[in-house]
Amino acid sequence: MRQALCRNIALLAAMLAIGSPADATTARQLTNAELAVTADIIAIGRCTGVRSEWEGRSLVTVATVEVQETLKGSARKRISVVLPGGVDARRRIPVAMTWPGAPTLAVGEEALLFLVSDRSTSRGPIISGFSQGKFSIGRDAAGRRFVTRDLTGVTLQNGAGVTRGTRSRQPLDQFKAEIAGHLQ
Repeated sequence: MRQALCRNIALLAAMLAIGSPADATTARQLTNAELAVTADIIAIGRCTGVRSEWEGRSLVTVATVEVQETLKGSARKRISVVLPGGVDARRRIPVAMTWPGAPTLAVGEEALLFLVSDRSTSRGPIISGFSQGKFSIGRDAAGRRFVTRDLTGVTLQNGAGVTRGTRSRQPLDQFKAEIAGHLQ
């Protein structure tokens, strides 16, 4: 009985130490033009794998993306994209790190990515503007491709104020034409 009580107290202490995540992350609001101009690489690709790794004292997820098309820069056929957060399940007590509103890539997901080099990691580029630089690609009932972006978990700072992010959807061809216009 005493052993069970000690175990329960230790579990409660661990839960309190972990705390609860913040409701949102604040990022500087970027326009599509700013994303396009500041990106080192703009690529369309499909995520083929994800793995978590330690970057100093932080967990990151490294997503492998098979590049289908490059709109800016020169991307290899396969690139590694570094995302904030991850899970280390190999530890005696598994550890997870998350950031509300952080960009994610799931295996099999197709996305258009605005990527920038980051000196803090040698594993690969990061997504520009936190979640702002990741657009998921889907198909409608007629088979036409479109891009979507969900920024509802991000608070965006624009000038002196802040605003909650929104969801957007646009035909892929229209979005690619917009980005090409910003690059000229």
